[in-house]
Amino acid sequence: MNLSSSFTDFSLAELFQIIDKGRKSGCLSVCTLPDIHTPESKSQYYYIWFKQGRVVAAANRLNGQGLVYKIAQRKWLNQSLIEQYRQTFSTDKPLGLYLKAQGLLNTEQLNLLFASQLHQVRQLFEIQKGVFKLDSKAPLPAQEMTGLSLRATEVALMALRTIKNWKILADALPDASSAIRSIAPGKPQIHLHALEWQVWEFANGSVALSAIASQINQPIALVQQAAFRLILACLVEEVPLMASTPELSDYPVDLNLVNSLESRQSPVMETIKISTLFLQNLVGFLRSNN
Repeated sequence: MNLSSSFTDFSLAELFQIIDKGRKSGCLSVCTLPDIHTPESKSQYYYIWFKQGRVVAAANRLNGQGLVYKIAQRKWLNQSLIEQYRQTFSTDKPLGLYLKAQGLLNTEQLNLLFASQLHQVRQLFEIQKGVFKLDSKAPLPAQEMTGLSLRATEVALMALRTIKNWKILADALPDASSAIRSIAPGKPQIHLHALEWQVWEFANGSVALSAIASQINQPIALVQQAAFRLILACLVEEVPLMASTPELSDYPVDLNLVNSLESRQSPVMETIKISTLFLQNLVGFLRSNN
């Protein structure tokens, strides 16, 4: 699968949802477009690798030195020492796990390295102008992998919780007059924040987001954003708020009008009876004369 588009047609959040649901593997290349109002602005490139819908690595270069640079930058290992070990490690195994097996890195350090890669990914969610390409046949770079991974949806949720500029996603937010309805069986298994839990509690399709905001005393914008994250996680869907069906007691029957109509219909019913009797007699007469 190859998919190319711009962020005006596809948001990064929606793209991550597709990758997660489809359990896609490969490399997502992102290119930011320069700001015409800033003379020194330049295009920047980022690369995110996925395996079966999970983020496994990220870098801003394709020379295979991203992870090595992060390790050397923190002064955990000398770069020349890492290069010596890289010559002997198998490309079938992530570099991070290999260095840990050699006793050169520990679990906490791997977590910090992977968190640093995810931080690069989260920054991309602020991009307003850019293009991307998803190549499902791209090989996974063992030299950039720590050995840790996280669902693409989880990464997207983390990014959307910290995003400051929601203008780029304004058209994707659910309408304030709409409701949300749960589409996941049971309670969500994915990690949710407090506000997301509060909004999810109203996911029965009968309460407008504006009413939820009033009920939990939160700005409507924050409730819409939380609902969008729940939709992204495939926990709820946006549904139009149906108008309530009027009760029959709201429209009492006028018995006088009913009686009046019945009295007017009596002659008609009598005429029908007479006509039927006449036809029966006519049939009998014709039969007797054959």
